[in-house]
Amino acid sequence: MMPVRSVLASLIALFVAGAAAAKEGGSFVVSLGRDTTSVESYVRTDVRLDVDQIGRAPRVLRRHFIYDFAGGAITHLSMVVAPPLSTKPTQTIDATFTADSMIMKTHSGDAPVQEKHMAMPAGTVVVASSSPWAMYEGQTMNLVRSKADSLRTTMYFLGAGNTDWLSLHKAGRDSVYLMNGHLDQYHLRVDRDGRILGVLPVAGTAKVSVQRVESLAMDDFAASFVALEQQGAGLGVLSPRDTVRVESAGGAELWFDYGRPAKRGRAVFGGIVPFGELWRTGANAATQFKTDRALDFGGTVVPAGFYTLWTIPSASGWKLIVNGETGQWGTEHKAVKDLYTINMAVSALPPTVERFTISVEPNAQGGVLNLDWDTTRASAAFTVRQ
Repeated sequence: MMPVRSVLASLIALFVAGAAAAKEGGSFVVSLGRDTTSVESYVRTDVRLDVDQIGRAPRVLRRHFIYDFAGGAITHLSMVVAPPLSTKPTQTIDATFTADSMIMKTHSGDAPVQEKHMAMPAGTVVVASSSPWAMYEGQTMNLVRSKADSLRTTMYFLGAGNTDWLSLHKAGRDSVYLMNGHLDQYHLRVDRDGRILGVLPVAGTAKVSVQRVESLAMDDFAASFVALEQQGAGLGVLSPRDTVRVESAGGAELWFDYGRPAKRGRAVFGGIVPFGELWRTGANAATQFKTDRALDFGGTVVPAGFYTLWTIPSASGWKLIVNGETGQWGTEHKAVKDLYTINMAVSALPPTVERFTISVEPNAQGGVLNLDWDTTRASAAFTVRQ
C-alpha cells in the first residue's frame, strides 16, 4: 500500500498540474497597415481574464483589465488606464454585473465619479474597443466547444449607452467570421480549440489586423512607444478630422468636414476601400458639405444647403452621392435620404497621397472637386448657378 504522505503528494501534484492546465495565456500584436497600433498580453482561467494592453493612439496609454466570471458569465470588471511611465491613473472603471443589469463607476482625472446603471442580460459579452481580442477569443473558444456552426449573443462596448450584438460563424476547420453591431467584420484564423491565431479585416471602421505571438516584453514595448512619441513619431489620431473652406468658387462659398485616414502601406481602392461598395468618403463620422449657392455638376443641380457626401468607387469611374442627412456616423448611411448621384472621373496621381484629401480647384465659373488618396484622384467639375 502506498504511504499516506505519498498519496497526498500525488494528489497535490495532480491538483497543481490541473490548475496549471486550466491557466493559459497569449499575446496579440495589432496593426493598421504597416503601423503597430497596440500590443497586449493576457492570462485566462475559468473564472478570470487578466489583460495588459498598451495602445499608441491618440497617445501612448497602458490599460489593465480584470474580468471576473462565474458560470461563464461576467460578474465584475475593472479597468485602470495610465501613461506607461506614470503611477497615476488617468481613468478607472469598476463595473458589477447581476443577472439583469450593470452598475458601472467611471473616474476620469479630477472629475467626479460618474455612475451608470443599465439593463443587461446575463452572459453579455463585455469588450473594450481598445482591447477586444481576448474577449473575442473567449467566444471563438465557446463556438468550437459547442460544435455549432454559429453563435450569436448580446455584446456591450464598454462606455456605450446601449447593448449590441456579436455574431460568429464557422467558415472552415480553422476559420471563423466575426461581426458585431458596429458593422465591424473580421476573418479569424483559429486553432483546434478556438484560440485566435490571426485576424484580417473584412469591413467596418476598425480595419486592423492581429497576429498572435507566444509572449511580449510589455515593459520594453512601453518604453519604445514612449520614446517614439517623444521624438515626434507617435501615431496621434489615426484619422484626424479636417475642414476645407473655399471662399469663392465661381462666387460660391464651400465647406467640407471629414476624417482623413492614412494609407499606411496598404492597398487602398480595391483593397481597404472595396470597389462597388458605398464608402463614407473619409473616416469615422460622415463627411459633411455645405454650399451657399446652387452647384451644377454636369446637369445635376445641388441646391444651396447642408449635406453629407458618400461615394461608390470603381476602377473606371466613381459615383458621388449627396445625402440630405447630417451629423451621423459614417456607417449609418440611409439610402432613403440620398438626393443626388453624380459621376466622377478617375485619374492616376504620379505621387502617392498618404492621407485622404479633399480639395477644390476654383475658377471663375465654379471649380473642380477632387478626392485624392494613394495614387487615385476622383474629380467632378461644377458650375455655380447664377
